[in-house]
Amino acid sequence: MSYLRAQHVFYFLMAVSALTAFVIPPEYARRVSPQVQWVFAPVSRPVGALAASISDRVAPPAASDHRGEVAVKIENQRLRAEVALLTTQLDEMRRRDAELAKLGSAKDKCRIFPVVGGDSGTRESLALGGSSFQGLKDDQWVLYAGGLAGQVKRAGPAGAQVQLITDPGTRIKIRFVRFTTANGQTTFEPLGIPAVLAQGAGKNAMVVKALSLATIGYNPDGKALEGTSNETVREGTDYAVLFDSDCPRDLQGKMIGRVTRVIPRPDARLFAEIRIEPDERLAKLREVMVMTKENTVDE
Repeated sequence: MSYLRAQHVFYFLMAVSALTAFVIPPEYARRVSPQVQWVFAPVSRPVGALAASISDRVAPPAASDHRGEVAVKIENQRLRAEVALLTTQLDEMRRRDAELAKLGSAKDKCRIFPVVGGDSGTRESLALGGSSFQGLKDDQWVLYAGGLAGQVKRAGPAGAQVQLITDPGTRIKIRFVRFTTANGQTTFEPLGIPAVLAQGAGKNAMVVKALSLATIGYNPDGKALEGTSNETVREGTDYAVLFDSDCPRDLQGKMIGRVTRVIPRPDARLFAEIRIEPDERLAKLREVMVMTKENTVDE
């Protein structure tokens, strides 16, 4: 490029600069500026990085923290402990939220309470680490991840007791259902057997004694009849769920337990004794979920 052509470019750039500075409104000039600056990036970025490196070596920034090594180590240990505590609390919150999510529509009406002890006598109950000041009241329903656990009894300022469904004093209405799995799909099938009253039998079990052997598809010898699969209660594969009009709607269908034994009643040979056991030992639960926000029954 000749000297004359370089001068022309120089004068042109000066003219553009003057127009940008004194004639073109700033709002229009700012729109063009970012698109022009990238032209200088291949030079400006390496030079800027080199200058910053030299500046840090020649004149490093003055440190404002003049603490000794021991003080820094102590603070690091304290910060590590706080991070560990917060991480543990976060994991616990996530775990509790996952447990509540298993309750379905009842999730937002329940609150988790720790179990602080069991029954020292012959009854099946749990002592909760909560009180009436925390919203606990008599007759509130108590759940766990596997289904229904019981009801709150004797709630007061000093604590509360949960009467488990397996306690001999418990009576609830249930129905029998069956879960079958085929091609990876699990289906729910209510059995063609009327709803019936179940009562606690102790030792982590409930029993049904009001159904005749013929009603549940058994002969007088206690053997299941053929060809009545939807009207036959099967050991190990069938379950009992809550079906009680005295309970809130959100609890209808909550799991009670699995059918573990069907035998003729010793005191009434034409009637069955159906034993139902929860999937977990309720007396060993470490925490439960109490329905504290609603204890009403849908008409």
